[in-house]
Order: sequence, then structure tokens, then C-alpha cells
Amino acid sequence: MSRAIALLFTLLSLRLAAYASPLELTYNGASLRLPADGARPMPTGVPGERGYSLGELFPPQLEAWSLDLRSAIGPETMAADDLGERLFDMYAVGTDRGWDLVIGTGQPGQPRRVAGVTAIALRGEPCPERTIEVWVSWEGVPELKAEIRRWAERAGVDAKVVDVPSIKSKLITVLRGGGKAPDLVMVQSDYLPDLQEAGALQPLDGLRLPASAVKGRQSFELSGRLLAAPFYCDTQLVFYSTGAIREAPRADWTLADMERLAKASGARVGAAWNAYSAYWFLPFVIGYGKESVVGPDGGMNVRHPAYGAALTYLRDSAARGFLTPMERDAMMAYFTSGKAAFILSGSYSIPEFKRLGIPFGVAPFPLVSVDGKRLAPMLDYKGFAVTRTTKSPVLARRLVQYLSSAGVQAAFCGPQGKLPADERAWSLLPADDPYQATIRASWEAGAAVPPDPVYGDFKNASWKLIRLYLGGSTTLGETMEALARIMGE
Repeated sequence: MSRAIALLFTLLSLRLAAYASPLELTYNGASLRLPADGARPMPTGVPGERGYSLGELFPPQLEAWSLDLRSAIGPETMAADDLGERLFDMYAVGTDRGWDLVIGTGQPGQPRRVAGVTAIALRGEPCPERTIEVWVSWEGVPELKAEIRRWAERAGVDAKVVDVPSIKSKLITVLRGGGKAPDLVMVQSDYLPDLQEAGALQPLDGLRLPASAVKGRQSFELSGRLLAAPFYCDTQLVFYSTGAIREAPRADWTLADMERLAKASGARVGAAWNAYSAYWFLPFVIGYGKESVVGPDGGMNVRHPAYGAALTYLRDSAARGFLTPMERDAMMAYFTSGKAAFILSGSYSIPEFKRLGIPFGVAPFPLVSVDGKRLAPMLDYKGFAVTRTTKSPVLARRLVQYLSSAGVQAAFCGPQGKLPADERAWSLLPADDPYQATIRASWEAGAAVPPDPVYGDFKNASWKLIRLYLGGSTTLGETMEALARIMGE
């Protein structure tokens, strides 16, 4: 045992020595210090490497002219028109031999590594803007505020970060009233049509961002423009009470399996979810045969037979006592009290259930049948958008790049049960997280909430119609005809 402890101490000492190795940082000839702490896992292709992006080590740049390196192979100067924007894709990482500089490609692939770096000198023009206001929302607000303030302290700017529960409506109201809007806002994909119509956002097409999943980028593209930078996504999952469900669902389980397990559980409610909501109804529509949320023609194609098949299944399963449609608060109360065997919720519920000490597991959405399709989890992306009236446009873009970096996304998303938008950040998440495998499998099978205006129209139109149908007030034909008429199809 003593030898093992001595070996561990030696290894830790070597690791600490690596980070203690000198790395000289200068900006326009002035010396800078490495942060005393805060080194994070970096997407270098080598598991376990920690360090910093150059974008956080140097002041936010209006424009950078040259990056001079001194390393084991000699001096080197880098110069590029977009050097100031590329700093967030360059990483100073501690190794057993000192510091290396890893230069990303901006896309998944093998980055370039400069070994044994002893000095990094940047020359450029710092961003002249000194203040920024950011509106944030949803889960993890305290952690997100702390992350932005950490960046601001290092950048030497004043950041005001405000928790705004309904960002879309407040931003539109402020703009219409001639008030002072923030510089950066957190948005979800279906906010975009209304915000675009209000002229609230600046496109980010020319901003260099790290690699992100296609699903994430498409969630914030509208009319051929990128209106927000993807930050994270929540995916829909099946949550089950491990006190009631003793047999963990298989990856290839079906709706029939789910119903069988629910019945055998003896729970007061077999399964509950907000079946009236388009967000929870559309996974069944795709499972029953529709190819995508929005069709190639830009419509919801509500006359597709999958809508009728999904509605019929939901009504029949409710009549059999399997499904109990509930809105969110009631559903959560039943599950946390152990009265519901299954609920459908988002990955954002994982931290809350862990905090409450509820015994639960997660499973991917089931297949419709043994030979059928899987219900398609909806992927709810959140991102950051720069407002049209910002007085700090460059600073806002640099903060967007910081929040888009893999190290930041992994540090925030891991504890929050979310999936980073940057695919390279997935390998930086804790390897012992028991939920990430299911979250990623759900992402693979999922369909992103689209930014198309037609989705918002469907969401508003379908709520009451589905409720009337499941309540027995209308027939399937009447429901579908009314929906088609409202949608203009």
C-alpha cells in the first residue's frame, strides 16, 4: 500500500511540475499571467489533456496581426486575416514535458501540435468595447452566470448577466418600446421566426465557430442565415422509477414492452407525459411513419396518415389505462412521489431528480413495434444570438466564441444533463456519467425542433385539438380536418 501511495504521489508531482513549467505570455509586448486555476479538458485528440484556449488567455481582439511562438523546434510566426477569431480554436495544454500548443482545424479532424512551447506572443488591436449585457434563461443559470463572469474578469470587461424567464417576449417588447436591449441573448430555435420578423438579431454567418453537429447548426438557420450559435441541446428521454420498474428497458424495447412493464409495476399511473403538446406528440408522428417534422415542401403535411395513427395510439393507450396525459407540474409530482412508473421528460430533469435523491433510470424512446421505427425524441437546442441594436458587437461575438468552445460547453453541460453543441466536447464529458450513453443514443435518433414558422403555427393549433380528441369530444376525422384547415393544408 505504501509503495502504491508513493507512486501516486510521484505521478501527481510530475503532473503538477508540468503545469508549473514556465510559459511566457505577452500581448503587444506586455507580460500576461496564466490563470492560477481553471485549466479544463481540451479537444486535442489526447484524452485527459487540460489547458486553456488562447482566446481566453489574451484580451478579446478587434483584430490580431501575428502570433509568435518559441518552442523546441525554434521560433515560428503565424499570421492570418482571421487570426483574432482563430484564437478560440488554439489550446495551450500542459504535458509531462511542459506546454504544447494545439491548433485546431475548426472541424472534426486531427489538429496540428507544436511541442515544447515556452513563449507565446500576440500582437493585435484589442476590442475597444468594455461593457456587455447578456440575458440568460433555462436551467443552470447560476453556473452560466459564473462562467460569463469568469470570462469577463479575464477579459477585463464589465459583464451584466440577467436571468430573464421569457427572453423572446421581453426582447421584442423592449425593441418596440425603444428601450435599451442587451447585447447577447440566449434563444431556443423556435424563437427565431418572431425575432427575425421583429428585426431583433444580427446574422452570425461570418463568425468563425468551432465544429458543431449539423442538427444544432440547422436549428438556428433561417432564410439561409445563421441567427444564433448553438450552445447545447436537451433531448427527450423515458424516465422510469427503479422502485417500480425492476427490469431495466433494453435499447430495442417497444411500446408494448413499455406498457407491459408499466402494468407489472403496480404503480398508480403506468406512464404520464404531456400528450397534448406538439413537442411531445410529434415523436409519435415520426415513429408512425412521417420522415421529418417539417416536410421538403416546407409544410407540416398534417394529412399524412402518421398523424392519425399516432393520435389513435395515444387515445387507445389512455383508454387501456397505460397513458395518463398530464401537464408538467402534475407529472413531476406523480413521479417524484413514486406514483408513476414512467414519464417522458427532457434530459434537463436529470440534475433535479439527482438532487432530490429520487431512484430513477433513463431509457431511449421505444420502437413503435418490433419491426417498426423508433419514436423520435425532439432535440431542443439553445444558443446565443447577438442583438441588432448592440453597442458592443465585437465583444458580443468574442463571448459567443468563448461559450461555443468545447471546454466551456463540456464544463457546463456535464452537470446539467445536456449535450454540448460542439461534437468535440462530447469526449470531454465525465466518462463515468451513467446517463450520457442514453442521451447520445437519443440524440442520434432525434429530430431537432425546427426554426420554421410553420412549426410554431402547428404548435399553437394542435394543442386544443389534441386535447379535445383525447378527451372524446371530437372524432379522428373531425380533428384532422380541423387541423388541416387551420394549417392551410
